Amino acid sequence: MSIPLCIKRHAWPVIDQLRYRDAREVTSFRGGRKPARKWSPARCRNVEQGYGQWLSFLARNSWLDAETPPEGRVTPDRVHLFVCQLQGRVSSCSVGMIFEGFARMIMVMAPDGDWTLLRIVITNLKANARPEKDKRSHMVDARQLLALGVDLMHQAVEMGDRYHAATCIRDGLIITVLTSCPMRISNLTAIEIGRHLLFDDDRYCLFFTEKETKTARSYQAELSPALNPYIDIWLRDHRRRLLARGNGVKTDRLWINRWGGPMRDGPIRAQIEKRTEVAFGRHVWPHLARSIAATSFVDHDPAMVTLVSDLLGHSDQRTAHKHYILADAAIAHAAVQTALEARRTAALARLKERHYA
Repeated sequence: MSIPLCIKRHAWPVIDQLRYRDAREVTSFRGGRKPARKWSPARCRNVEQGYGQWLSFLARNSWLDAETPPEGRVTPDRVHLFVCQLQGRVSSCSVGMIFEGFARMIMVMAPDGDWTLLRIVITNLKANARPEKDKRSHMVDARQLLALGVDLMHQAVEMGDRYHAATCIRDGLIITVLTSCPMRISNLTAIEIGRHLLFDDDRYCLFFTEKETKTARSYQAELSPALNPYIDIWLRDHRRRLLARGNGVKTDRLWINRWGGPMRDGPIRAQIEKRTEVAFGRHVWPHLARSIAATSFVDHDPAMVTLVSDLLGHSDQRTAHKHYILADAAIAHAAVQTALEARRTAALARLKERHYA
């Protein structure tokens, strides 16, 4: 029987499962500090994935002894070989993420150990990590990305009740929401009406709890009131039209696919890339929208660079500087809202001209 590249949590040695469960338990007033208690679901998935690959590495080399405690399996030679095998299989960025996941798990399973070696390796891997995708050649002006979303929604309104109007306004709204509020694809996909998408006073808002974000920080953002008519049309007409094509199962998820079910990460990513490829001759992937937003913020007002971490939901400003701020690309996040207002005003003017012509 072949050994998978990542051993799932339920197949870990019993001692590993117990150690991890103990590290995740809620602390009682008499208990000690639980190092993994505040990990978000996303962080847990990343760490479990990295540790599962470590266990797989040990098993493939006949070093996985279920009776040995987790810290007893970690040696400098094995750590070095683990990194070398990862480097021969995945990108440098992935090597860093997988190794850090493994290291964080070991640190919470054996918090009293000396893990200086693992911390040094993490630092070195991060310093040497290089993105595999060429972001610069795919960057577009934030105003262009916003205009694409608004134009798609406007086209859908002109289509009326035609089938393609539903997918057109949906894709336009996805792109516009992502440009206005550059969240991660997991959160964009998971938006539920009444839970994450809320109406407050005169506009729609987005809210995610600290347990629903990668950084374990709550996320809240307001959408421009100029989006209200498009969101209303999507919720009232087109979303219901797509739901009617399904099997009747109810869902509160905001994004619905052409078969009447909730859209997953992959299809949302594919639609964004497809629409941007047609519009710009080069595709924009969802995560790149975060780089576009961060760069635009800095280009508009360099003095406001400290706010980029809040825009992207980071706890550390250095993350935005290192991974997201690339070069002059567009305007600031605030200007995105202004541009959206201008696009909507122009669209309404065109509709009035056609009505009275």
